[in-house]
Amino acid sequence: MKNKLYKEFASYYADVTNDRDFKNQLEVILATYEPGKPCKSLLELFAGQSFHSIEAQKKHDIDVWAIDSSMEMKQLAIAEGFQNPEKYIVANLPEAMLSIEETKFDCITCLYNGLSNLNMEEVFILLKNCKDKLNDSGKIFIELHDIFLMTEYLSNQQVHYTEIENSRGELIKYAWPSGKIRWDRYTYRAEVPVQFLIQTSQRTDTIEFTSYDTMYSTEHIVFLASLLGLESMIYTEHPAWAALYPNSVILQLSIRKDLLKPAASDR
Repeated sequence: MKNKLYKEFASYYADVTNDRDFKNQLEVILATYEPGKPCKSLLELFAGQSFHSIEAQKKHDIDVWAIDSSMEMKQLAIAEGFQNPEKYIVANLPEAMLSIEETKFDCITCLYNGLSNLNMEEVFILLKNCKDKLNDSGKIFIELHDIFLMTEYLSNQQVHYTEIENSRGELIKYAWPSGKIRWDRYTYRAEVPVQFLIQTSQRTDTIEFTSYDTMYSTEHIVFLASLLGLESMIYTEHPAWAALYPNSVILQLSIRKDLLKPAASDR
C-alpha cells in the first residue's frame, strides 16, 4: 500500500483494520475445498498483520506464506503470532511472487481490496503469477469493492469520524475520506484524503495523507482472468459470505478444467 500511514505509522493503520472476524472469514474459504482434497498450502497477498495466515497456522497441516510491502507490518504480524518469518516476504507485488520458486499453493488470498494498490497492467501480471503458483485444484480468493454501494456512497459523500481506543490507551479518531475524493479523468483511480487524530492525556497529534486507490469492478477482474484461462465464481451472493464480508464482493478464480493436464490415472 502506497500511503504515509501504512509506511510510516503502520501500527495506527493496524489499529483501524483489525476489526474483522478473521477466523470465520478463513473458515468459509477453507470449506470450499473437498474433504478428500483439503487446503494444504496458503499464500496471503497484501497480508498486513496476516491475521488470516495466523488463523490458518492454527490448522497445523497448512503451509502458510505471506507477502506485503511493509517491514513494519511484518514485525506486527510476527508479534501477533506469525510463526515462520522466512515465509513472510517483504517486497512489492506483483513481482514479489517470483521470489517463491518451488512452492505451489492450494489457496491464494487477496483480501482487503488489495488489488486497488495496483494499476491494470500490474493486476494482469499478478493474476498470471497467481495462476502459475496454483496447484491444479487451487483457488484464488479476491475481495473487491461493491460498485453499487460505492456509487451510492459517492452520490452523498459525507465526512464521518470513527473513534477507537488502541491497546496503548490512545484514542484514535479517523476520517477516511476526510474530504472530497479526486478522480483521475481516464481511470477509476482515486485520490482519497485521510486524517487521523491521535489523542493521549498529554497531546493530540494529527496525521494527514492521501491514499491512492484504483477501483476495479468484478467484471474487470473476471475479464482479465478469462484471458489467462481462469474461471470465476462469486461467493458473496450467498448470505453467509455476505455477512462475513459486508460491503464487498468475494470472487473465486480457478484454472479452467479443460486446460489441466490429465492425471496419469485418467489416461
